[in-house]
Amino acid sequence: LPSSAPGGATSTSMGKNDFLSPKGIANASKSKGLQKLRFFCQVCAKQCRDQNGFKCHTTSEAHLRQMELFGANQGRFIDGFSEEFLKEFLSLMAVSHRNSRVSASVVYNEFISNKTHTHMNSTKWTSLTEFIKYLGRAGIASIDETPKGWFLTYVPEDREEAMRQQSHKRKVRAAEDATVRDARLIEEQIQRANTSVDASARTAAAATELTRSADDGKASFGFGGNAAKRGKPTAGVPVANAFGEDDDETSTGNGTEKTKKPASAIEEIMRRGVEAERRAQKEHAQSNAPGSTIASQKTTDDDSPWLVTNIVVKIVSKALRDRPLLWKKKAVVRKLRDGGFAGEVALLDDGETVIKIDQNDLQTVLPKVDGHVVVVKGALRGMTGVLKKLDLDNFVAVVTLDSGGTAENATRRFEYEDICKLNTVR
Repeated sequence: LPSSAPGGATSTSMGKNDFLSPKGIANASKSKGLQKLRFFCQVCAKQCRDQNGFKCHTTSEAHLRQMELFGANQGRFIDGFSEEFLKEFLSLMAVSHRNSRVSASVVYNEFISNKTHTHMNSTKWTSLTEFIKYLGRAGIASIDETPKGWFLTYVPEDREEAMRQQSHKRKVRAAEDATVRDARLIEEQIQRANTSVDASARTAAAATELTRSADDGKASFGFGGNAAKRGKPTAGVPVANAFGEDDDETSTGNGTEKTKKPASAIEEIMRRGVEAERRAQKEHAQSNAPGSTIASQKTTDDDSPWLVTNIVVKIVSKALRDRPLLWKKKAVVRKLRDGGFAGEVALLDDGETVIKIDQNDLQTVLPKVDGHVVVVKGALRGMTGVLKKLDLDNFVAVVTLDSGGTAENATRRFEYEDICKLNTVR
């Protein structure tokens, strides 16, 4: 309080527990670092320094009110603390030990070094071992027990990267050698035909051991002399058929009567497979007709330029890995260079950094559902639309194209690389 001083001046006396008082400085130094866990109240999130302070806190009115709320619904409080503890622990793993095998005790020591962390004694897990076993049972992380203790490996799920890997696998399969691709198609045709052929046909086509009955006579051939002296060939294999000539003709009297040779089981399987392939090609051609609303419009080569102005792209150049201000950053294409194979892009973060980069060092970006997109590849390149749905099973996007006021909007399906997010911020 202000007090009179000699000469009429006033002075302010510092309280006993003020901020810069000796007592305040002592309290601040005591509260540094981690305190004893037994003097911590998780319900009130309050850390006490000694037994006396903890006893005073447990008898306070605020603590008693919190305990009444906790007693009314204990399960809800414990589940809430458990979810918070799991979230904080996995966040530390994703940042400090991503995709690496590390000791559980090392991670836990780093976790509790944070003064404001959620304590394990307030969760449903009574020990670190029980918590690590829960991570393994739930499939959140891969764990293994060694003589040195428990070790775990946490691999966060990257949905966007998984989708791009699946798309890359489809491109690699499409670029297979023609011979390998044809062999694979024939094998698939045989498998499809086998499903429609009855068991008797498959049994007839199977390889069997050559057997001869006792009634079969010897096969003899006559050479030299004229046909009148030779007479009829002996029973067994006809002369005309002995050398593989005229397999489809049977000699009868003065002429030959042509008879159709029955198809074997393998030929029947091949024939049905070819028919099924033709039907599939016909259905595919009908689905790609101009009147169809869901069809593939990809007709251009992958080596053609796909950059379009005013689209949002991601910089994925490996040469820029050591520059975090550019690596994995999103940018807007301002101008096209080198015939469309390169462009000038401006970062979305500041808008002032503009660099020239090749299209191979860029990656398309998908907006949220109901976001605006531009078709960058195919016959519909340059058309705009709205993203309506992502088919995660087939890795395609359903887009409603803008009609331009001349016709009804058409809903079509595109691969992820064929469309890109349209920049709507000016």
